[in-house]
Amino acid sequence: MTNGNRPLTDPCVVFALRRESMYFRRAYSFRKRFAGAPCRAEFRARAGESVLMLETGIGATAMETAVRWCLSEPRLGDVPYRPRSLLLLGFSGSLQSHLQVGDAVQATEIVDLENRRWPTSPLLEANRSPAASGRLLTVPRLLSDPTEKQELGSRYNALAVDMESAVVARLCLERRVPFACLRVISDDMHTALSPQLVGTIEKGRLAPFRLAASALCHPRLIGELCRLAKDTRKAARNLFFAYSRCSAPERSPL
Repeated sequence: MTNGNRPLTDPCVVFALRRESMYFRRAYSFRKRFAGAPCRAEFRARAGESVLMLETGIGATAMETAVRWCLSEPRLGDVPYRPRSLLLLGFSGSLQSHLQVGDAVQATEIVDLENRRWPTSPLLEANRSPAASGRLLTVPRLLSDPTEKQELGSRYNALAVDMESAVVARLCLERRVPFACLRVISDDMHTALSPQLVGTIEKGRLAPFRLAASALCHPRLIGELCRLAKDTRKAARNLFFAYSRCSAPERSPL
């Protein structure tokens, strides 16, 4: 993590949801919490590699708050932290029919609804990559309608959609920090999310009382939740597999 009083430069690995980081946390052991962070921030290590892991919460506002803090040279005691790179990992929705639940997508470019674009840094070795490569679209809300997914995929020539990548790409470009983004499909293009399910999701977590009330009125919601749990577990497992294949020419000393 640190060497004397020199700045910490461990790479930063960012998740929006705790569900997304489940296999990463199993593989990377906890070393130290970063006090004063606006979200969960932990130094974790595996086989000589030390990283700072953030879990920010869902959506652009939560992500921007966390990443701005990370890039502002926060101090761990008397030592500043300056990430030498930032990697955003997480789930996404498919915008193309050939991408199914569990498929990995390496973003080569981020685009938003205003057609603003941000490039990304190379992440995976081309001859070893388990991921499709292409454009990722960022939108301000969850997409639940298959027709809308298909239309947006065609309009923006994007493989997948999320709610956070554009703000991270913009901030990293402003601070000249290398940025990469790896997503795994958690819902395919043809899967509709019911309004009841979308309504129970609050800040990345299911609201128990709202869920119970919705389930009483909409019994099919239970089946939808079971499918979602199965699909996100598969996505989380494949996300870590894809991450583990990443090139890592530099390792941080513990």
